[in-house]
Amino acid sequence: LFDAIILVAVLLVGAAAAWIGLRSGGETTPTAAPVRYTVMFQKMREGESALIQPGDQLEDAVKNYQMGNVVAVEARPAEVQVLDPVLEGYEDVYVTVESTCTTSGDGGALLLGGGYDFRVGQLAYVRGPGYMGSGPVTEIERGAEQ
Repeated sequence: LFDAIILVAVLLVGAAAAWIGLRSGGETTPTAAPVRYTVMFQKMREGESALIQPGDQLEDAVKNYQMGNVVAVEARPAEVQVLDPVLEGYEDVYVTVESTCTTSGDGGALLLGGGYDFRVGQLAYVRGPGYMGSGPVTEIERGAEQ
């Protein structure tokens, strides 16, 4: 009888400690926040940037994740790391996209609305209506959490 009382007391203490630990230091729920980021489509042929229009819905060309809507497009002469840095006949297109993202409270990865994990410097393969492009994410601007 004494052993049974000790066992029950230990189990109750363990259950209470687990419950308190999960309540205070457990996983935080993801929060949704607006995000605006820029992807640089590298070495597109000159003039093809006209296909990209504000309002276009973009998706990941590999796994079909929704990546947000285009809000701005800026074409610049393509540059490469050689003696003559301008690549004739090509342009780098900076596509600014707006979406919502979720993030965990512990500073985890940013996930776009469809679950696409992204960060600055990451290579993105993007598809829009009538065009495709790839290049690094050059900038992420997070809005206030909702």
